[in-house]
Amino acid sequence: MEVSATEQQEVVERFLAAVTGGDLQGLLDVLAPDVVFVADGGGIAQAITQPVNGAKKVANLLRAFPKFGAGAQVFPILLNGALGARITGVDDGFDTAISFVVEEGRISQIFAVRNPAKLSRLDVESTLSR
Repeated sequence: MEVSATEQQEVVERFLAAVTGGDLQGLLDVLAPDVVFVADGGGIAQAITQPVNGAKKVANLLRAFPKFGAGAQVFPILLNGALGARITGVDDGFDTAISFVVEEGRISQIFAVRNPAKLSRLDVESTLSR
């Protein structure tokens, strides 16, 4: 079932506030109990190599955000037509793009891409033709 852009925005904003604020309970509230977190570092950027399953495990993984470095910033961006997030200024020099699947008011899937080859067009605006 597809969610509205408004619902996607509300859920992602709650997620970002919880991550940047170190709010474990806030993370648990916005994550579906069976959430799956998948990452792609492309063998270049550090990333988890196996999916992480379950709200508690994913929340504990995401609590590491402050360890990215003092200059790390998280902000919302549009990815494939839906609200996602981007992390810049990480100490290892690699940005991260994060997309979400929202179902029934909670995040059920998180995809974090750190592979520089896949992020090269992130700053490029595309013109769509009809």
